[in-house]
Amino acid sequence: MVVDMKNEKPPAEPQVEPPAEPQTELQTEPQAEPQAEPPGEPQTELQTEPQVEPPAEPQVGQASRLSEHSWRRHLPHIQLSAGYYFITFTTHNRQFLHPSHKDCVFEAIRFLDGKSYELYAVVVLDDHVHMVINPIDTLSKIMHSIKSFTAHEINKVSNRSGKLWHDENFDSVIRDEKELLEKLNYIANNPIKANLVEEYEEYKWLYIKGWINDYK
Repeated sequence: MVVDMKNEKPPAEPQVEPPAEPQTELQTEPQAEPQAEPPGEPQTELQTEPQVEPPAEPQVGQASRLSEHSWRRHLPHIQLSAGYYFITFTTHNRQFLHPSHKDCVFEAIRFLDGKSYELYAVVVLDDHVHMVINPIDTLSKIMHSIKSFTAHEINKVSNRSGKLWHDENFDSVIRDEKELLEKLNYIANNPIKANLVEEYEEYKWLYIKGWINDYK
């Protein structure tokens, strides 16, 4: 048997498929583990510096120098009748009252005790006055008498003219003994709170019936 070498195709080389890259089962990028957020400054639940509340200012009738117990030891027993008033009045444009001016105001208010009112307490400060009275006359007549007389006298010794007192007064009815005690405590402590004296007994223009500067 003759084999026609010319027509016979040479045996094909065995085709070797190139090795496939190892499949990684639809290799997608490996899922990264949940990444923690980059460490920032540690959060401390809005930690702020501990806030310290400032000490509260003494309220009326609660100043530290005079306790209610000490007041009850000093105050004479009174039967509080209707008509006690706590009154405040100020100088015009907050004019400063010099010691001689305070003398004039303090003495005028003391002089009217028993005539126009029963005076229970008064303090004359640098630019205003507090007092507790049980009126005999009307409040308007009482305040007019005090203001007109003292303005005239102070202007005369100061060689000046013009208004000394603000037109308006601030008054409130004292309803019971507890409120009276608070007002007296407030009046006695005013010179201390204003840094005018260290102890209330040292203040010349302070009067409380039956206790402080009651020289009648």
